[in-house]
Amino acid sequence: MRAWLVFFAAAALAGCAAKPLAVPASVLADADYLLQLGLMRGHLLVGHALYASGEHAAAGTHAKHPSDELYAGVAEAFGARGATPFGEQLERHAQAVASGASQEVDAAYAAVAAAIDAAEEAVGDATPALRARVIVLLLREAALEYGIGVVDERLENAHEYQDAYGFTQVALRLARAEHARLAQAEADREIFRRIAADIQALADMWPALMPPPRIPHQASRIDAAAADIEQLALRLSQPSRFR
Repeated sequence: MRAWLVFFAAAALAGCAAKPLAVPASVLADADYLLQLGLMRGHLLVGHALYASGEHAAAGTHAKHPSDELYAGVAEAFGARGATPFGEQLERHAQAVASGASQEVDAAYAAVAAAIDAAEEAVGDATPALRARVIVLLLREAALEYGIGVVDERLENAHEYQDAYGFTQVALRLARAEHARLAQAEADREIFRRIAADIQALADMWPALMPPPRIPHQASRIDAAAADIEQLALRLSQPSRFR
């Protein structure tokens, strides 16, 4: 689950080969910060869906991963943004899932989701271009996970397959939220409508949360959608700080 680090490094090297990468460090920090929050949200989202469907053991592994794999990497960024840490909420949620008490799980999930909302809002200049960038990064991560989960149309790792679903759903929610937010900017609103449609078109890649042994799809579809969205984002009317 550290593949996003590889992506940033690869992107930087690719940019240097073609032209200088004129991206302020603060912008990369915002994208990285929001990406990590989105990855945590994706784990929690798919875990909650699994729990609701009765797959409590699978849900438990996803509930633990935000604190086990991601939270420490983003915790230092809270102070600089005036965001409130939410490690305790993550732990309470994981413990509730482990205990199997449905009402406690729902309440703990709502609490940690609200805490992530607040942490995201601490990024003061979250422009449409920044949000589009985070969507692309989430999809790139989803493609990496799907490629581990499904190999030659055979299920190899259900957890990674599920991760890809969670990250894609978070990207879709971000696109829909930005579409709703841009009520007074019709051109940008249309771009996010198209972004959401591109992501929604991937839905058949997850025939079920608990996957069948054969899945006739490839991770390259997600990468292709990310590339298309990257091109759509270039049309945003607000200045992109990523060019």
